[in-house]
Amino acid sequence: MARSRLRKLIHRAVPSHIQHPVRLARRVWRSGGPEGRFAMLLAGLGLLAAPLDLLLVPFEKRLYRRAPAPCMPIVFVCGPARSGTTVVAQTLARALPVAYFTNFTSLFPRSPVTASRLFRVRPGSDAVTQSSHYGRTVGMRGPNDGLYLWDRWLGEDRTKIVKSLDAVAEDALLRFFGAHEAWAGRPLVTKNNALNAHAALIGARLPTARFICLDRDPVYLAQSLLIARSYIHGDEAVAYGLNEGLAGGRDPVGDVCRQVRFHQQLAKNQLAELGPERFKILSYDAFCADPAEIVTKVAGWLDVVVDESKVPGELGVSRSRRLDSEVFARLEQEFAGA
Repeated sequence: MARSRLRKLIHRAVPSHIQHPVRLARRVWRSGGPEGRFAMLLAGLGLLAAPLDLLLVPFEKRLYRRAPAPCMPIVFVCGPARSGTTVVAQTLARALPVAYFTNFTSLFPRSPVTASRLFRVRPGSDAVTQSSHYGRTVGMRGPNDGLYLWDRWLGEDRTKIVKSLDAVAEDALLRFFGAHEAWAGRPLVTKNNALNAHAALIGARLPTARFICLDRDPVYLAQSLLIARSYIHGDEAVAYGLNEGLAGGRDPVGDVCRQVRFHQQLAKNQLAELGPERFKILSYDAFCADPAEIVTKVAGWLDVVVDESKVPGELGVSRSRRLDSEVFARLEQEFAGA
């Protein structure tokens, strides 16, 4: 019982599907670089900030009660884990005058808007870099996925797909984004990989939202997902990222290939429901070849001006083979002609 309570306490910092958080922490400390170590620092600070976070909840709820529905454009970047969503979201946040969820809000998951107002921590392009470690960035003002926020509406099991929102969750969703918009005063750009399964669900509640869904070369996406399984879980048999209905087994390679196809179908489903005006499937390779094209397009959606000095030139796309040659050859065979 005590262990269960402790696990729930640290869920904000370590998702519930992570089986061995201590082992993961060791791997991150050794090889996660400054972004990984900063994520560990945030996890510790979040536990220390919990009492203040609780004290601020009544003030946060007051902001929600007063908040109108959001009316500014919102851009959500989504797609399979390891598909390039962080790179795209960071590029947009650096080049455009937009709001995003900051690392600071992860310290106050119950009262993110109130705490940000109280401590005057605002997002800004000067705080956004092009580096990350599994989606984690450095700096209190650095961008954050805000998964602890999405847990409110989509549930704490981040490997599952939610089919519907009840009236309470729908109202809470609208009030949060309305309160955040009222505070930030700018259009919002943020990422959440799992929205490639929930875009239609969320888009129906947030009519000003558009979605950019990343599509990465399936061979290299599968390779990256396999590596992530070993790094995050310490076990290739345990799926990484959204994987509802994809039970792990004795064939991790076959399993990860099914996961890639599963995400490809999810994107097609969301496109069919929302249409191409609101749900754009973006090739990661095409984005890296010409980031300015998508930055300009999104600037038009948001009606903001691009800071040309912060738009990167051509970005490199990794084509290195990081798996055993036999395994990589099987991936190539699985997706031949894809």
